[in-house]
Amino acid sequence: MMTPRFLLIFLLAIGYHTAASAEGLPVDIYNFFRVEYDDNVFTTGDTDEVEPVESLVLIEQVELLLDTKQGNTYYGLRYSPSYHWYEDRPEDDDDWYHQWDLILEHDFSPRTSAQLKHTLRYTEESELVEDDVTFRNNNGFLYNAVVGYWTTQLRPDTTSVRVNGRFTDFSYEEDDVAEFNDYQEYGGGLDLIQNLSAVASIALNASYRELDYETDFRDAEVWRIATTYSRQLNPNLQTTLALGWEQQNSDDPVSEDVDSPFADISIVLLPGSSTRLTLGGGYGIKKSPVNIFSSQERAWVFGRLNQELSAAIDFMLQGTFSTGEFDEDSATSLFDPAVNSDGSEDTVQLLMALTYELNVRNSLELSWRYTELDSDVRPDSDYDRNRYYLGWKLRL
Repeated sequence: MMTPRFLLIFLLAIGYHTAASAEGLPVDIYNFFRVEYDDNVFTTGDTDEVEPVESLVLIEQVELLLDTKQGNTYYGLRYSPSYHWYEDRPEDDDDWYHQWDLILEHDFSPRTSAQLKHTLRYTEESELVEDDVTFRNNNGFLYNAVVGYWTTQLRPDTTSVRVNGRFTDFSYEEDDVAEFNDYQEYGGGLDLIQNLSAVASIALNASYRELDYETDFRDAEVWRIATTYSRQLNPNLQTTLALGWEQQNSDDPVSEDVDSPFADISIVLLPGSSTRLTLGGGYGIKKSPVNIFSSQERAWVFGRLNQELSAAIDFMLQGTFSTGEFDEDSATSLFDPAVNSDGSEDTVQLLMALTYELNVRNSLELSWRYTELDSDVRPDSDYDRNRYYLGWKLRL
């Protein structure tokens, strides 16, 4: 088996060779080496039978960035493989993870353009994948998503139409987990966007999604209509508000269809040249992370502070709190009243990071990440987790 030291030398050698080969091309290559302490590597609760497993973690990661435009076509690529070695994770002391992000944009004319985005994740940190803060099982999985957009201006700089289509595949390695949790998602939508002024716009949105699970009783269709209003109130304040209605129709014979209003708001505040504050929140129907319910009503709030402490030091603080309500009306065929109950599920994510740029090629990062799950509907999955790391980033 490859040792951490060998992996570090091996990946650095690849990075330096690639950097030399890519000289003169719009390619940036970075190497990250991190030493992390994880107080709950299996994301387990603390009970009389089970105690969290702590471990020192060594992480070696290479990141390749391509950013270029040729004629009317833009290419953006990020690929980042990483190797994780655990000092104390019984029977599973190392892992390879992969991250891939691709963006292609093409202008067919001054008024018509298209964009394609591809996201690929092979990892175990599933809480970092989906933007609805869904906590999933701590198992290896593959997340593969493709989104396409086609936009044309009906009236130059005033009215435009955007059509989108998407496909998502989420699959676990372990068969017993995959049986109830693997899914594919198909969908599309239409946006009519009207610029009201140089600082304000409004959009009408309609979308459809189809969820196709490995187990048919979790299949569902989701319809959504919305209005989105965006306005820059002043040079230092930007707001976006979305309001609408959504309906989810479940294939499970015992689960009732649900419909609900939804809202999503975000505020970006720039109180100074070195400070950026982002706040937001929302409410709506979301996919259920547990198979005894077909959906959940979820509310969330989030905030992020970016502060430039000096020309070389940056500070970032980020937090998300969300709560999901699970009702027996949305229970699936697996729901057993003698064993299961409805209730709520709360999740917390906190991240604090301090970055110090030593020079144009080298920087250090000190970080703390906290995650917590507190659930009435799956109490055996409750956990909290702290991760602290010191990292060195090298631009090759």
